[in-house]
Amino acid sequence: MIHNNLKSVHETEFNDGYSTPEYITVHVTDAKNIEMDGKKVYTTYKVSTSTTFPEYKQKEFAVRRRYKEFVWLRNHLRDRLNEKGKRLTLAELPGNTFSSFLGSGRFDDEFVETRRKGLEDFINSVVNHPFSRFEPALQNFLQDQDAVIGHKLYRQVFNVDNLSLNGEEEQKDLNLGSN
Repeated sequence: MIHNNLKSVHETEFNDGYSTPEYITVHVTDAKNIEMDGKKVYTTYKVSTSTTFPEYKQKEFAVRRRYKEFVWLRNHLRDRLNEKGKRLTLAELPGNTFSSFLGSGRFDDEFVETRRKGLEDFINSVVNHPFSRFEPALQNFLQDQDAVIGHKLYRQVFNVDNLSLNGEEEQKDLNLGSN
């Protein structure tokens, strides 16, 4: 067998210049109905992110968010697009149904799952949007449980100490401990 000891003059360019491609993926999972005084009042979703984008503090992280926080994020990003004079559009959020307006329908398994899928589609289009992916509000929304959402601190708005996740410990499930 003949061995060739010749090396390309470009070999070190390829080896030294390689970097991991940038990506971001967000999954919306684990819908939980939040109860107060034994009555379901809203649903939260676990928003898990995996990324190599340098704008984020970690490569993997998760927070819990309500639908109305997604609404706030979309409105905020739309306003920022308008301020910058960008002619780009944002994906729509999943809508409500007639029964969801009546209260109890918004806790039906089928409605919650349809909304979860729609939120996941929305947030993935936003994180890959050419403008919004660089917005600090989006980065905070995804990685900081205590992020300012709608000009109020999350923990203050939802009075965490009085909530119950279907009998589970709120502090543990929402990752709102002292970390």
